[in-house]
Amino acid sequence: MRTALRGGEGAPCEHLNMKSTEIAVDLAVLKPFERQAFAGLDQYGRKVEVRGIQQLAVKMAESFQAYAIFDRDQVLRYPAITPFTTRTLYTIPIELRREACDRDRLKESDARDRMAQLISGALIKRYRFEPLKHIGTSCHVNWNAAFEAQFGSQAGKKSAG
Repeated sequence: MRTALRGGEGAPCEHLNMKSTEIAVDLAVLKPFERQAFAGLDQYGRKVEVRGIQQLAVKMAESFQAYAIFDRDQVLRYPAITPFTTRTLYTIPIELRREACDRDRLKESDARDRMAQLISGALIKRYRFEPLKHIGTSCHVNWNAAFEAQFGSQAGKKSAG
């Protein structure tokens, strides 16, 4: 996942301006076979069973490694949003997913943009994302220390209970 902290390449979520609660979802970075699997298409464009949604949801959630994610007053780490992200991906109409694999670049781009708006809107409606200072996705093992340094130990204790 690409983040504002530029932690990883080739990820569908990019966090731009967290103060104005904007999340850009870039589905163009997905490999063609990943987009096709998500759309239920094989390499020849024939309709097949949809697959890969959970893997895509995990990739999206991983893009939030350097963020404290708040669900009301409870603080979460990125793996906790994977189930919600999975459900959100399943709600995207299959026709829209298939349009995102169209050979017409304009139609494909428009479909990806509409899907990105659906995903971004669902995440922003449900969660609040706070970037952790002094932490990037490459050093996410220090998440607890970074959280306590930024938000204080009381916030962490309050959310654990």
